[in-house]
Amino acid sequence: MATVLVVEDDDVSSELVSALLERSGHDVVAATSAEEAEVLLARNPAMVVVDVRLPGLDGLSLTRKLRADPATASVPILVMSAYARVEDRAAAFDAGCTAWLSKPVDTRVFARTLSLLLRSDGPPSEG
Repeated sequence: MATVLVVEDDDVSSELVSALLERSGHDVVAATSAEEAEVLLARNPAMVVVDVRLPGLDGLSLTRKLRADPATASVPILVMSAYARVEDRAAAFDAGCTAWLSKPVDTRVFARTLSLLLRSDGPPSEG
């Protein structure tokens, strides 16, 4: 299966997302910051799961950097955030995310979104 990069500084959230991905048969590489994630991009992830709030460079800035780089421009990016206002979601899509899920994450919605993002016929816009 695919390698998924998880960028999350909260240990509990990172462990939950990683466990869900591994249960689905995916390899997981995890980072606690955008800077650490940039190093792990050498693993060529099929998808990136990123939190908005990260130490240093935030998740939306990382998303913009990934979209600007031809090597990662088409990689699906799932943004997960406790920020659930319409403006927050709009900012994430403006930055280039492929899909958005609010925290706390519903594990069934996460699994369905993951499946759709890793399919070739197109991702959802909302989980």
